[in-house]
This record gives sequence, C-alpha cells and structure tokens, in this order.
Amino acid sequence: MLGFGSRKPQEDDRLPVLVQVVQSDQAFAMANKLWQENLRAVRLDPVTSKEFLRFGLVQQGQAVWFERDQGRQDSFEIILTWHDNGMRTADIYVVTPTGTRGSTGDANYTIKILDALLSTPATLPVESDGSLK
Repeated sequence: MLGFGSRKPQEDDRLPVLVQVVQSDQAFAMANKLWQENLRAVRLDPVTSKEFLRFGLVQQGQAVWFERDQGRQDSFEIILTWHDNGMRTADIYVVTPTGTRGSTGDANYTIKILDALLSTPATLPVESDGSLK
C-alpha cells in the first residue's frame, strides 16, 4: 500500500509511442487556431505544467490530447491514443513553425488531423470529469 514489500508485475505496462516533429507554418497556424477556439476548455496539469485539451472520439479508447508547455507559444503537441490488438498505442506530433527544429514528420498528415479537429462536430473537448462538453 505504501510501496513496501514485493510487487508482482500484472502486465506489460509499456506504451508503444512514435514521436515526430512537424515543422510547418500552415500546421502551426491551424494548431494555434484550434487552441484559440477551445481556450475556455483548456486545463492545466499541475504535475507536468502542461496546458491541455482532450478530444473524445467515437470509439472507446480513442482520444486526442492537444497540449503545450505552460507559458510556451512556439510549439504544440498532438497525442493520438488508441487500442490496437488489446495494446494501448500512441503517436505524438510536435508541431512547430518552419525553421525552429529539424522536421521528421509528415506535415500533410498533421494538417489533416488538425483540419478534422477544427471541422468535425464529433470531436469535442472533454471535461476534466470525463464527460463531453
């Protein structure tokens, strides 16, 4: 209960993650627009000092986390999570304006994600208690 004694591993708790840096002025402008349009739903995680939005999707176990470091305005993170063959998986896209870092991700795919979040009524910010707004 307090961390004393032996602990038996229940299951593999590692999360397979793919991280890509996307350097695109268009994607960054769309990310900024998404942030501004949902500003009232932004929450703060006091442990990580991240400001975040969570968008609930139709399928159970699917979510989009959209976040940035508190007080920072030069990058956003898009985190897609889902279950695949019973295992939780995530893709992370760090979106920055052109010329700030080396780009490793596909800007076109990231733009499609941002466009869907901006235009699809099925993706709604989720309240901190897990209910849809």
